[in-house]
Amino acid sequence: MMKQPNSNNIFERTFSTKKAEEKRMSRYQQLMLIGVLFGVLLYPFLLAGILPLAVVFSIDKKDKQDHVYDFDYESFLQRRSSLFLLSALLLTVLNLFLFVSVIPRGYLSCYLLFPLNLLHTTLRFGFSTICALIVGGLGTGSWLIYYASFVEKRKVISKEERQQEILNSKEYQARLKNKYEESQKYTKEYQREYALAIVIKDVALRNKRLEELSKVLLLGTDEYGLSYVMAFKELNQHAILPATTGSGKTTLIQVFIEHAAKFSIPVIVIDGKGAFDTLKAVREIAEAYNRPFRSFVDHGDMRYNPVKNGNDVAVRDKLIGLAETESVYYSTAAKSLLMVTIQLIDEFKKTHPIERSLPFIQEYFLPRNVLKLFADRILEKNPKLFEMEIEVKAEKKTKEKAEKNNEENHNEFDLMMEEQEDSLEVEVVTLNPDTLRLLDFYYLIKQNMDYMSEKEQDIFNRLFVRYEHKKDPFYLYVTSENLQNNINMLLDSELGELFQTMGATDELDIKEVVNQNEILYISLDGLLYSEYISVLAQMIVGDINFFCSEVYKKAKEQQEIKDVLVIFDEPSSYLNDDFISLVNKGRGAGIHAIFSPQTMADVDRINIHLKNQLVGNVNTFFIGKTNAPNEIEFWGNVMGTYNDIDVTDVVTQEAGFSDASKLSWEGDKGTKRQVDRFKINPNRIRDLRQGEFVVYRTALNVREIPRVVYIRKPKVKE
Repeated sequence: MMKQPNSNNIFERTFSTKKAEEKRMSRYQQLMLIGVLFGVLLYPFLLAGILPLAVVFSIDKKDKQDHVYDFDYESFLQRRSSLFLLSALLLTVLNLFLFVSVIPRGYLSCYLLFPLNLLHTTLRFGFSTICALIVGGLGTGSWLIYYASFVEKRKVISKEERQQEILNSKEYQARLKNKYEESQKYTKEYQREYALAIVIKDVALRNKRLEELSKVLLLGTDEYGLSYVMAFKELNQHAILPATTGSGKTTLIQVFIEHAAKFSIPVIVIDGKGAFDTLKAVREIAEAYNRPFRSFVDHGDMRYNPVKNGNDVAVRDKLIGLAETESVYYSTAAKSLLMVTIQLIDEFKKTHPIERSLPFIQEYFLPRNVLKLFADRILEKNPKLFEMEIEVKAEKKTKEKAEKNNEENHNEFDLMMEEQEDSLEVEVVTLNPDTLRLLDFYYLIKQNMDYMSEKEQDIFNRLFVRYEHKKDPFYLYVTSENLQNNINMLLDSELGELFQTMGATDELDIKEVVNQNEILYISLDGLLYSEYISVLAQMIVGDINFFCSEVYKKAKEQQEIKDVLVIFDEPSSYLNDDFISLVNKGRGAGIHAIFSPQTMADVDRINIHLKNQLVGNVNTFFIGKTNAPNEIEFWGNVMGTYNDIDVTDVVTQEAGFSDASKLSWEGDKGTKRQVDRFKINPNRIRDLRQGEFVVYRTALNVREIPRVVYIRKPKVKE
């Protein structure tokens, strides 16, 4: 028997499958079919319904543009889906009621355009027709809007895909190309509001308006064309501004200083490299807003007394960098000496021509000078302190017998007394405190401690007596050579002049800077004085903290704390663990700090853990251009990830060549899974150029996706 041909060959299977697929309709096709049928039947009302649909689409588009950076945001069309359905149902019921009971002829007359124009009818276009079109159009439009909302919510599109669509759009590329013009887009209006506020005649009203404006800072225009503003108060939780050379970092620093200058907020800029560009930028802003500007630089006339303010502990903390050694043992001794020396100067400046200053600390790090101070006090009650009675041998010459006493009779005893003999004599010697052996000088003072006041005795004990069980009572001075040498080198160098404050006419005083709302620029040449920049920065921050603590104590009753903006430019020159702690202490007293390193590798070079400590102590990030691959990944991880979906498509290709011209091989099926993606892709950080910064804010409960901002150029004096 002949076999029947096998019907399951590849060609038959292919074509039979294709026919089966053609017979099935997707749910989308079914909805479209229903929509087309209703559209044909209700075409007059469908045409009228396009108007409300267009209005809702316009509102939805604007809503999306206002929140284009937030991919978790539900647009107007999505979040009002239930409202649109309810409106559609109610309007449908209303239309049915009007059609059946009120204006049936009005509804029918809507079809006079077609097909009733082909028939002889008594229907006429009138007021009832217009009413029917309006109500019917609203009803049909509501269903169209609900359908659009339904489709929008059913779309399976990843956030990354939506973002990529925006980044590839012509509008985005145009903004990027003209970023400098875009950055100034909102500047004119921002400056105009300030200009109007300062001319308000009513003082109370003017101050109120200026206070409102001072709370908001305009950085520029974001990548989506929106104005980018932030609360100035966010900087109170500190910020970091890492950016390499040519990134526009100086311009961004100027933006912060400009805001402070506008609203009389004192500014202190500590520059770790002494770049002239930074000095010039700060001065330009000060001149543009007529703010008092001062600079403390190695070639200037301003003098600085870092130990003028604060108690002994505060001064110790300020000078701690000079006392540090590799040995904790010696560092602790140096800190003790530093603290007690301050107590010594405070006690004796009442009666001696001395003051709290580095030169006098240097002088009283010599134990002989210290002992002289105590000796001066003892001399007031015991003027004979340096007088000593000593017994010396004196020879008595024999008296000559002949010429004077020839005729005198002398007994034997008298003759014996006239013999040569030695006798003892008491002589008073005055000791010289400059040449007296140091240990003898100490014991001399100790023997006369009863002439000292209780406070003086206490200081003497802290400096000398309590260390007698060591090798000698000068233990603190012997073990603090590193501290003494560092201060000697500092004061003996060219920089020493900057700390000679006696008789100085221009002296750096943080209290005065803050009270007078001045702009202060501090810098040393980073190439020449790199070893002293760290110490100077700690001194300045210590002074800031002391002043802030004083203000904080006084302001507690009035609930009023003054803001101070402090910018640490190139902080890698002076950054360390203690420095970050010092800055954090000022947070509660109004310090708004911005750290601006060129690269995080500079911070890593100081201490491998310091980078994480610094990043952990800030809550606002302005990330500029960087070329280091590890830093790009680091910042991507700092900003974190968001939940997204990964959508895959089944790729299909039918047999034969009939579909060779297809542009897409994506099928109707695919998979979807949850994934984590970077909030800012590291590749986007790598692509940053001049004037572009990724801004990421976490202070004050701000929850925003990081955005690229085109930094505006601030107003400067021309």
